[in-house]
Amino acid sequence: MRIELTLQDLVRARLAAAADPMGELAASLQVLQRRDGGRNAASAAFNRWRHRVWQGLPDSASVLMWLCRPDAPIPEFLLPAAGRYDLESGLAAVLRAEPVSLKAALRTAPPERDLPAWAAALADGDPAGLPRLVQAMQEYHDLALAPGWDVVCAQVDADLGMRTQVLLHGGIDALLTGLRPKVRWTAPVLETDDGMSGTLSSEGTGVLLVPTYFSVCPALVPPSPGGTPRLHYPCVRHAAHPAGFDRGARRTPGNALADLLGPTRAAALAVLAVGCSTSELAARLGVTPSAVSKHTTVLRRAGLIITHRERNTVLHSLTPLGSALLDS
Repeated sequence: MRIELTLQDLVRARLAAAADPMGELAASLQVLQRRDGGRNAASAAFNRWRHRVWQGLPDSASVLMWLCRPDAPIPEFLLPAAGRYDLESGLAAVLRAEPVSLKAALRTAPPERDLPAWAAALADGDPAGLPRLVQAMQEYHDLALAPGWDVVCAQVDADLGMRTQVLLHGGIDALLTGLRPKVRWTAPVLETDDGMSGTLSSEGTGVLLVPTYFSVCPALVPPSPGGTPRLHYPCVRHAAHPAGFDRGARRTPGNALADLLGPTRAAALAVLAVGCSTSELAARLGVTPSAVSKHTTVLRRAGLIITHRERNTVLHSLTPLGSALLDS
């Protein structure tokens, strides 16, 4: 999928303000159904989360998985316009979906004989089943996303912080170029490596960049009339963290880990469960950035953390080994 951005679009390009619960919900449903874990490292990283969710899925989730298939674009009415960063507002927007929007979004949906009648009728533009759909989305969110929503928010916030620094120091060209490799920016065309074909029209309304914890592939979302197109892209470090999703964001290292690594490095490992930059880690630990650099070097050489550099910003996060050590 591609979009040609005008000068007016570039002037109005911006980053999302926070994690988008509707985007995360839809993206997680796609990840849940992926079967390429052995070939796709980003997808494989969600295996533990996927196993837990599959065990508790309610029957209503079959409708959600039909709507959010991993090999197709997410229906636009499930991704309300930018600015609704709480689940309640997003679900309320789904309830207000117009019949014409339902019919247009589901025109290519495959027939599914096991669907309840109210869900099948959505493809014909019948909004009567929307309350049941919203209830199913709420139930799925409570099972799959709510237990670790603080982790999602922390990951998205860290990504936004890094991208903001890139924008401040390098401008919009550096920001868009930094979305590689799955997003390619060759002015004036922004193109996603999502397996979809097509071109979105630009109306000079800008583009909104939305980091998404559960994304494996980026996705361009067409704008509503007079709205702004959105690019949902994977958080830069998200493949290292889904194994820790169910643990929650805040953990305290035990005495045994402190004895093994030293108290400062053990504390650093706990902080990095949700990832942060060198300066943020220094502030949280109450030490100097140079001291943090020495500690992160040791942790990195031991295979416990990974470091990602984007121009002048350095971000650290746990490896699966680091997560396992912190858990134990």
